[in-house]
Amino acid sequence: MAGRAREPDTTAAAKDRRAERILDAAAELLAALGYRRVSISEVARRAGVGKGTVYLHFPTKEALFLTVMMRAQAALAERIIGDIRADPTAVLPHHSARLTYMGAHRDPVLRALLVGDSETLGVLTREARRMVGDLLDQRRRAQLDYFALLREKGLLRTDSPLDEQRRSYAIVVAGFLTSGPLVSAEGAAPETLAGMLATTVRNAFEAGPDPDPEAVHSAAPPVVEAFTEVQKRMREEIARLKLT
Repeated sequence: MAGRAREPDTTAAAKDRRAERILDAAAELLAALGYRRVSISEVARRAGVGKGTVYLHFPTKEALFLTVMMRAQAALAERIIGDIRADPTAVLPHHSARLTYMGAHRDPVLRALLVGDSETLGVLTREARRMVGDLLDQRRRAQLDYFALLREKGLLRTDSPLDEQRRSYAIVVAGFLTSGPLVSAEGAAPETLAGMLATTVRNAFEAGPDPDPEAVHSAAPPVVEAFTEVQKRMREEIARLKLT
């Protein structure tokens, strides 16, 4: 009896694997070529699917690469949460800044977006506001609560308004990320730049060089809980964006 053609696997698990293959392909091309030079056709070829299949999962190029970016951000958040669980002193902003810098340096997607292509980052950030605005609001609230908790425990300076302090921290970290390649060209290693960023954050935002160990240890669990909730929501939005 002649064998029949195998029907495509349309289970949820198979669809998810296919979407992950597409995301992997898009991430590789983004790191190699940059956002503007990557087409959906190239992503489809790299993933071994038809162009229409890519659009079944991701309705636009922006939605595809927003999901790529969020997947990388979620992985970085997971590492930061893990570090705080392993060592409560990692809850201090200068530790988080160092981890963020090294994470962006080591991850090809984050390096391509945060370091190499600020224009694309702006495009995807605007797309994020449109597609996952609630998630961005939740993340902002978690960051505000994080800074408020550390201020309450005497771990951060209180000589500037809370939201201004949060935004200033984000600007300092972003500044190091975007200027890092220029300084690296002068011979500064990424580890050196990460250390410089940590020192800058500690001097500018933290209450002093010798934080109270009890305050640090009591701050870590609620920060882990809040960050974990944001990361969980991010994973949920990634799953939704895959349209599986």
